[in-house]
Amino acid sequence: MELNTIVTMVLFLGFVWGGFAFTLRMAVKKNEEKKRLSGESDG
Repeated sequence: MELNTIVTMVLFLGFVWGGFAFTLRMAVKKNEEKKRLSGESDG
């Protein structure tokens, strides 16, 4: 395996993982805001 191929794979995986984590975080934030707006609270 060439070093160039490894670097490209690492960059690609990092980009995909970063986008996935960002999307997940935004979804969680939206859900929390929805709960707050509807006035629901745990306990």
